Amino acid sequence: MHARDHLSHGTARDQTEPAGIPAPIAAPAEEDGLPPEVAAAVERLNHLVKRFEEHPDPVVRDTVFELLSAVDAVHRVGLRRLNELLKVAGLQHRATDDAEVRLLFDLYDLGEGGDEARSTAVVESVKPGLDAMGVQIELVESSATTIHVRLTCPPHAEPRGLDDLRSSLEQVLLKGLPGVRYAEVEMVTLPEQVMNNFVPIAALRLPPRLEWQPVGPMSDLEAGRVRYVELGGERLLLANLGSGEVYAYRNNCPDTPFPLDGAIVEGSILRCPWHGCRFDLRGGRRIDTQGPGLGVVPVRVEDGMVVVSVPRGAVPT
Repeated sequence: MHARDHLSHGTARDQTEPAGIPAPIAAPAEEDGLPPEVAAAVERLNHLVKRFEEHPDPVVRDTVFELLSAVDAVHRVGLRRLNELLKVAGLQHRATDDAEVRLLFDLYDLGEGGDEARSTAVVESVKPGLDAMGVQIELVESSATTIHVRLTCPPHAEPRGLDDLRSSLEQVLLKGLPGVRYAEVEMVTLPEQVMNNFVPIAALRLPPRLEWQPVGPMSDLEAGRVRYVELGGERLLLANLGSGEVYAYRNNCPDTPFPLDGAIVEGSILRCPWHGCRFDLRGGRRIDTQGPGLGVVPVRVEDGMVVVSVPRGAVPT
């Protein structure tokens, strides 16, 4: 574990890097142009984070990482807004030509390609479920505020089923990418002659239409903690990261029946109490190794109440 992992909350990195291997802040080379004192501070920061990760006292370790996460929360929103303003003014490239500015932006994945890497991670997390339906997903374009994906569907798909799929996916993308305000899901149907091994959607059990159901007041969700709720037989895990940032997931470690309501939360990172595997609560992506992410449940806050989207009919009326 290195400083960048906690300062960036485990956000997506370059996909060529092996998943689960934390990326340190690169040791500044002389040509990076950083002042010697800044380069030395980066190396010292990496060293200190590694020492605290190996600290024998979990209270000390968790407190330090909570501190790093709090620093992240204070800086991230303002830096992202600053980055957007620089883009609008046409000054982003000029700003990041400065080595010290570039270092800060890289810490928060705000440099060129950062938004795409974040979107790619969320798209990858929904691929397994879509693959099971014979549907392929492709990231077309993304920015700090928008994401455009393309779904390639087999023929004979029922229009209503495709509408449900589009609606559900839009909700998942928006909830998995805080700050993104518009999600476009483009639907493309394969011609009959190139169907190959696709299974018609009409032959599969599509998820039923979703409906929003309240699960409790926002005031009951303590910041920095997770809470288990059950709704019509659905076991859900709610996470409050503070500042109105709420997420909902299936309450089980992926591919197991073991619940996660006893998990440890470190900033935006959830650690499974059974296996020690770690997930980014912003999107549910597994970050300690390759593997399935948390099961995303659409969630929002309305008039002080937390509401989640569950299959229609799941909650008795």
